[in-house]
Amino acid sequence: MKSETYHEQLKRKMDEYIHLIYRLTKKFPKDEIYGVTSQIRRVALSVILNYIEGYARGRIKVHKNFLEIAYGSLQESKYILIFSLKRRI
Repeated sequence: MKSETYHEQLKRKMDEYIHLIYRLTKKFPKDEIYGVTSQIRRVALSVILNYIEGYARGRIKVHKNFLEIAYGSLQESKYILIFSLKRRI
């Protein structure tokens, strides 16, 4: 059995994260569908999409830039989760 590369492991973790976000936000109030729910789903998807795009470009400096963007999106989603907990959304 072939072991996963670091890239595959990281991509799998990001995929698990976005699916977790979608499961969690499914329980959010309907009046948040165009607010917090929409925002956190977009930003969580942005994490993996930026990672994939940067990796696909094949140049280390470009990849690094996309990793920084992905990390920023991850931090943004973290804040939205904390905000949602405090607001009891």
